[in-house]
Amino acid sequence: MSNTQNTLLGNVRFMQLWAGQTISFVGDAVSMVALVILVVQLTGSASAVGGALVAHLLPTFASPLFGVLADRFDRRVVLVVSDLVRATLVLGLVFVRDLVLIYSLIFLMGFARTLFNPTIRAAFPSVVGEGYLARANSLIGGSFSASVTVGPALGGLLVAVVGVSGAFLLDAATYLISASLLSRIHLPSPQREGEEASVLRELRSGFSYLGGARVPLAMMMGAFLTVLATDLATPAEVFLAKSTFDAGDVGYGLLVSVWGGGMVLGSALMAVLGDRLRLLPAYFLGIFVWALALASTGLSPTFVLALAMLAVAGAANGLDNVVTDTILQRLVPNALLGRVFSVKYLGYGAGEALAYPVGGVLVDTLGPRSTFLVAGIVTAAVALLILLVLVGVSARDISSK
Repeated sequence: MSNTQNTLLGNVRFMQLWAGQTISFVGDAVSMVALVILVVQLTGSASAVGGALVAHLLPTFASPLFGVLADRFDRRVVLVVSDLVRATLVLGLVFVRDLVLIYSLIFLMGFARTLFNPTIRAAFPSVVGEGYLARANSLIGGSFSASVTVGPALGGLLVAVVGVSGAFLLDAATYLISASLLSRIHLPSPQREGEEASVLRELRSGFSYLGGARVPLAMMMGAFLTVLATDLATPAEVFLAKSTFDAGDVGYGLLVSVWGGGMVLGSALMAVLGDRLRLLPAYFLGIFVWALALASTGLSPTFVLALAMLAVAGAANGLDNVVTDTILQRLVPNALLGRVFSVKYLGYGAGEALAYPVGGVLVDTLGPRSTFLVAGIVTAAVALLILLVLVGVSARDISSK
């Protein structure tokens, strides 16, 4: 292991943050499985499950306002309070069996998550030095990807053994552990623009910064458009496994799992390469590989080859996540990081909200194979568009000098 890795893993503050996040990631995956099972037990309705997922996603559209809070207040306090609120809300799911109240708790949990996510990303540069950002993001990204791969299976097992209430209790405990670890990490207060600045003024200043920052703005466009393009294939996954390849439920589970496993590999690759990699070329290479892998999945003659292509797509996804976060943390002033990351998460949420229904229509109209092919072509087009935007802005900057 290199000296750089030893130095990062010897950073007590980072290790506390990493441990807390990893535990919380697993708890989230477990509770989401328990939540879906609970709604099915109460209603037997797929529409009710969809309503629960929408309730969890809706607060994402208020992300920019929460980004202001991430840049306005003590970030450690914001993180700890967010975890404590989520622990309380998850405990409420142990006792509530009314669907409207369940939706309300899920909606509030989404708000707490929407506040937590940009704040934790904004806090990173003050926890690890700039030279270790790529590896730190890789480790956190790898933990998230591993939780996506292992968490659902663990959640199903726990529900079978201790029931949905036991799974919710476990998730509440993970939030409390995360809050305990984060409360011990010293985070410098973000630099305010002025004590009299209003929330709306600080919100406008965040958007004004993005309007004049070509690379961060391109990353925001990429966050929205890449998710919109790649998630067109999400509704096709179950049909590809069960109808196209006749692999059944087990095949569908494998198909989802290899994507998560690929994300772990992509994060691990970034952990090895660290800051030796040129980030912008890696960003575009990752998206083009992602596009090729999605298209190849649709063209795969066998299920095994489709699984291999989805693992490659997952690896490109994991690499893209790490590279995007690291670029933003390096280029964006610390005082604006919360607002910028909140716009990124808004792009993710908006992309998902548009991609899922459009992807469903594509599956019904074209079939799962063609939907994967379309998703790959659109993803490649998105990469070209972002590249052209960056090149165009650079050329305009040069000509204006």
